[in-house]
Amino acid sequence: FRFSRELSLMALMIIDSLRSLMWALLMLLLMIFVFAVWFTTNATFYLKPNADLSRDDWFEQLQSSSIENVVNIQANFGTLQATTYSLLRSMLGGINWGILCDMLLAMDTLSPMLFIFYVLFALLAVLNIVTGVFVDNAVDKAKTQREFLIEKEREVKEKYIKELQNLFLEMDVDASGTLTAEEMQHLVKDPKMSAYFSALGFEAHDCVRLFSLLDSDGSGHVDIEEFLDGCLRLKGMARSIDVHFIMVLIHRLQKQLSGFETGHNAVLARLTRQRSRELSSRLLGH
Repeated sequence: FRFSRELSLMALMIIDSLRSLMWALLMLLLMIFVFAVWFTTNATFYLKPNADLSRDDWFEQLQSSSIENVVNIQANFGTLQATTYSLLRSMLGGINWGILCDMLLAMDTLSPMLFIFYVLFALLAVLNIVTGVFVDNAVDKAKTQREFLIEKEREVKEKYIKELQNLFLEMDVDASGTLTAEEMQHLVKDPKMSAYFSALGFEAHDCVRLFSLLDSDGSGHVDIEEFLDGCLRLKGMARSIDVHFIMVLIHRLQKQLSGFETGHNAVLARLTRQRSRELSSRLLGH
């Protein structure tokens, strides 16, 4: 069904995008890491005067500082892990980037400028490039999927032809290279052959009609080419192009029959007139 094909195509696109996702995440993490090192280093220099580093509880001193910005800087930029998490949240919308920028603004002048550059670069450049890579990968996957379906259809057709060839060889008991109606009727009585025949999409009890359809030249014998060509044409439901082709043929036959009828009537009328003149001449002669 079309819905299942589209669903499977989307699933294949998602699975195929996992490799691109891994590389995209690695690139983002490297970018975030570079900026995180800078902000953490600056935050460390800013926090040093607000804590006695000789004491073991210097970390708790920063967390309980009376200066609000010191507490905020410590919480968001005090360690490399915290800075990385803050930069990731600002890029993905987990926190308003303006709040973090205000914290850095109280720290120095360069840090907020670099942070604004990071936000613009991440949102306008990196994420758009990553999105473009995923879209391009999805388009390529769709093309590959169409080629895969074409190749799969070709493989199915080749497998079906091979099975038909095996069936023909099984039915050709005298190895003459041709089949007769008697051979088909005899073999389809075998349950194994009947089941094999049905598995290929044909009903065993229709073997006589099938043979008449396969015997296109009316010779009473069907060779392997006629057998394969006929079975391939008869397999499955009639397509719209087949129906249209039959309608065109019928229309042509109707035109030919109409022309034949017109010509026949003209010849008959001419013969009738000629016969009437001959009779008139004989009567006048007497």
